[in-house]
Amino acid sequence: MKEDTGLQLEAHMRRISALVSFAAVLLMAVGFVDVLLSTPIHEFPGPAALSIADLVRPHHVPWGLWAMSAGIVLLALLPMLRVFLALILFFRLRRWIDVAAGFIVFVELLLSIHVEG
Repeated sequence: MKEDTGLQLEAHMRRISALVSFAAVLLMAVGFVDVLLSTPIHEFPGPAALSIADLVRPHHVPWGLWAMSAGIVLLALLPMLRVFLALILFFRLRRWIDVAAGFIVFVELLLSIHVEG
């Protein structure tokens, strides 16, 4: 029974990771094309990616830059999502040592996020 639960959650984790990766790459590609088409050639490489704070409250930000930045952030947050899903897996399997280790890793990932602005 425990093994079935573990396999099901691991399959969900793979599907969620693939979906988030696909969405991130799609956002980055669409955003890149928009920035490429809207930025004069003499201004390349173009604007820097937005911070998480600017993504949450985009004031007069071109949508292409927002999409590209959102894709980058999604891809960067994927390891945190995988650790969170692994925590759920370990908790359901009652593997308490793994839960403790995963929780420490998750907290360290949370603390490592630096938001400017």
